Amino acid sequence: MKYTDRIDRQECGIEGLRQIGLTGSPLASAGLQARNFTVSIRESRPNIAPAFYTSDSLSEDIERLCDEGFPVTDERFLNIAVKYFFAYVHDGAHGESVPYGEIAGLYEQFSRHQSMNEPSDDIEIMNRLRQWSSVLRVLADAPRAAHVMRAVIGQGDATRSSGGPYVGVDIGAGTGIMLLAQQIQARRNGYTDIQTLGFQTDPVSGERTHDLVHALGAGSIMLADPTREGAYGLLSGRTISYAANEVVAGIQQSLCEENFFKKYKAFFKAVDSRIQQTAFFPEGLIAHSGTVGVSVILAKENEFQPPAEYMDVEFIPQGLIIEGRILPMHKLGRDFYQYLT
Repeated sequence: MKYTDRIDRQECGIEGLRQIGLTGSPLASAGLQARNFTVSIRESRPNIAPAFYTSDSLSEDIERLCDEGFPVTDERFLNIAVKYFFAYVHDGAHGESVPYGEIAGLYEQFSRHQSMNEPSDDIEIMNRLRQWSSVLRVLADAPRAAHVMRAVIGQGDATRSSGGPYVGVDIGAGTGIMLLAQQIQARRNGYTDIQTLGFQTDPVSGERTHDLVHALGAGSIMLADPTREGAYGLLSGRTISYAANEVVAGIQQSLCEENFFKKYKAFFKAVDSRIQQTAFFPEGLIAHSGTVGVSVILAKENEFQPPAEYMDVEFIPQGLIIEGRILPMHKLGRDFYQYLT
């Protein structure tokens, strides 16, 4: 499918839109997806680790995956996703072997963290889950987080090392999982000089994300507003290898000028002509506005911007262009559920 700035219902027809998943919002089912994962955790025997889970630490698993000769599998991505979730909440856990039952217990706690504590709950842990709730939602849906990692690490148009540095950016960094995926991608593609940088505006979760990302050697987090061109000063004069947006991987209610379009506008203006070879996650995004009855494709070719007359319109994301194909939002992570039983 060729990238365009706009898909018009009258031009494409309802059947054409149905074929690429643009009729109806997938957000309700996507929301259920995260809850279904915690149900799967609770209904399994948490003291018996599933086949995808290894007894090694998160750091050890990541180091293996960085080796280009090490085979990548969906089970490996899911294994890292659940351990990353646990390490985000438990400082220092990235270097430890964690029993699967403890990870299952944390997912169960997250499924009810907005409610009152149970008598046996660790109050500090529950408070952390509440403080970091907005960014943890991506990781709480481990199959979705694993799918995102697979898409980034295996992306076909990502550059391979030719002697220069790898510069990766996440303009909507939440938990830092995208920066980790970029580090693995870069090392598997032969890079040794790797610089990855994420942008985060929330100082509470931003500090935690920086600590974990830094501990894993996966880059740094800047507490800076990515809607401002000046935030990207550290990228001045540098060729960008990869640009991601973790926000897109979450269950986003809407995309608008403030939370999406301004970020890309500032980024493209700051890096200017140094992105000819830049690969993006997502490669493209399909979104629809019921208010004005218009669907758009947002991609590198149009700098992830809607037509000017729709700049103040809110859009609902309905599909991602990743792994060389269009994927409806509700199918993100679906490949990984088979490993939970």
